[in-house]
Amino acid sequence: MSRIYFIAWKELIQLLRDRRTLTLILIAPVIQLIVFGYVATTEVKKNRMVVCDYSRTPDSRDFIGRFLSSGYFEIYDYVTDANKLDKYLDKGKAVVGIIIPPDFSDKIKNAENTDVGIYIDGTNSNLATILSGYLKMITSQYSSEISFEHIKGLGINPPHIVESRSRVWFNEELKSVNFMVPGVMAMLTLMLLLNLTALAIVRERESGTAEQLSVTPIRPIELIMGKIIPPVFIGYLVITLVMVVGLVWFNIGFAGSVLLLYFFALFFVIAALSAGLLISTFSQTADQAMWTNQVFIIPNILLSGFIFPISNMPEPIQIATYFLPMRYFLQIIRGIFMRGAGFAQHWDEALVLLLWGVAVIFLASVRLKKRLV
Repeated sequence: MSRIYFIAWKELIQLLRDRRTLTLILIAPVIQLIVFGYVATTEVKKNRMVVCDYSRTPDSRDFIGRFLSSGYFEIYDYVTDANKLDKYLDKGKAVVGIIIPPDFSDKIKNAENTDVGIYIDGTNSNLATILSGYLKMITSQYSSEISFEHIKGLGINPPHIVESRSRVWFNEELKSVNFMVPGVMAMLTLMLLLNLTALAIVRERESGTAEQLSVTPIRPIELIMGKIIPPVFIGYLVITLVMVVGLVWFNIGFAGSVLLLYFFALFFVIAALSAGLLISTFSQTADQAMWTNQVFIIPNILLSGFIFPISNMPEPIQIATYFLPMRYFLQIIRGIFMRGAGFAQHWDEALVLLLWGVAVIFLASVRLKKRLV
């Protein structure tokens, strides 16, 4: 224990002396969180729309107004010729074009079917799918209201239809920032701890102190444990900074227990540090360690459910996600943040993280033989 203590103390002194690293640790997570909080959003609002209204009647204006009042669309321009819609879509100035025929109002009054042309820019397939759903929903609601008014005008009571009344739990306002901030916390913690620890052994080689360590009675597992302890506090510092900025700046909800979050975070911090140390045992230079970090970080970000739902991925990829520690921590922190989950709901994810970290630490200690230090 004394040897672990002195190694940890040495690592802490080195870290405190590096003012540039400390500045990045304190400032970078805040800046990245603010950027991700505003940019990485799944909300679709105020998409530009170009309208060609051949009807120019109160009915056509009311129809167009339904799209504007939804908040999903805004009028970019009106054109008098449908052929002019192409230039707006081709140049990316608008994503939706609508053509209302001249007999739109007459057919509505006569209870006849009328076709409205809608063009959607499919460059971004995900956005196009979402907008297509909004357009169909708004058009369907408008059509239903017109049908009911026509039936009432004939003196017939319209039939009762099934109405669904949905209630959203845990995120009633459907704000994507409530979903993204916990994910950013996991991502920033993983990136920072990997970068700190992946250079731990490499730094000893490049500074020439590796030979000194090789003649000491320090065992590989003691060296690894000593190098893990100081970054643990850095990990908690990042988690605290992200949580404070999320609660104060973005005003996100927090339904769970802070103490439980810190307790579960320990298992993820250990997993991230162990991965960084294992990478450092395979790397001979700092450049190799940094590039290897990216090989580990990118799959964790893309396949953990941080941005894309795991259920939408191909089955082989879904199986591969079980080997990514960030997947389990995302489930934990989003459960605590948004659902107020307790220990009983996420102890199994925490156990997996613990086993993952212990296994990787063991592999790192096996790799870190004295003759390789």
